[in-house]
Amino acid sequence: MSKIESASKETKEGVVGDNEATTLEEQALANDLQMISLLRNSPDFFLRHPELLAIIDVSHDSGRAVSLIERQVAVLRQQSKEQDQRLRELMDVARDNERLAKTRHSLSLNLLSAHDLQEVINIVHDTLRDELSADYVVVKLFSDDGKRVEQLPELFVNSQDENLNIFKTMLQQKNTVCGNASAEQKAFLFDSDAENVKSAAIIPLVAGANLGVIGLGAADGERFKSSMGTDFLAQTGELISASLAIQLEK
Repeated sequence: MSKIESASKETKEGVVGDNEATTLEEQALANDLQMISLLRNSPDFFLRHPELLAIIDVSHDSGRAVSLIERQVAVLRQQSKEQDQRLRELMDVARDNERLAKTRHSLSLNLLSAHDLQEVINIVHDTLRDELSADYVVVKLFSDDGKRVEQLPELFVNSQDENLNIFKTMLQQKNTVCGNASAEQKAFLFDSDAENVKSAAIIPLVAGANLGVIGLGAADGERFKSSMGTDFLAQTGELISASLAIQLEK
């Protein structure tokens, strides 16, 4: 046999060998796809043939072979654990929302029964301190009445005071702010206690006009965070604003 004929024969044999390997791979893939389709369309297959569960092994992350049923049980347990955790979180949120709803309802009733401005202020202090775990509660009301400002400087501030510019944007947009109080805002609201305030919430009091602001301070830096929802605080501010507006007109 010539060298050319020999090389030609080897080439043909190589092509045939490659083709056979490719055909086998394609056939194996086709068989796998057929089996997958069968199992998907027959979810009760292993119920009808339970003896197969004893011989089927699934490779585990640890390298140890485990039966299919053991792997399924492990997966289901993990899913159950995750669902239990999610359920507990939802229940905590539901309980917290229920508590806040009761607080808002109680605050509304107390404000309606208040006889004067000082009683409203006392209710606000007690409720927000107790129910919101605030270490410091400050109410600042704006007034053009110099006599009021002079008599109750801890409560009233002159509405023309330039220091109020630090609350201008908040009052214009009626935004309740958590966690982002500036050093100037904390100093204005909490005075000598400002250094002890690690987190704060500021609630604008707006009822037709800018009545003032409420400052809530906490020594815990995580108590009033910027990620907190502010709906409850904003709605509480609206209730308090309405009550204050009535008392201030007397």
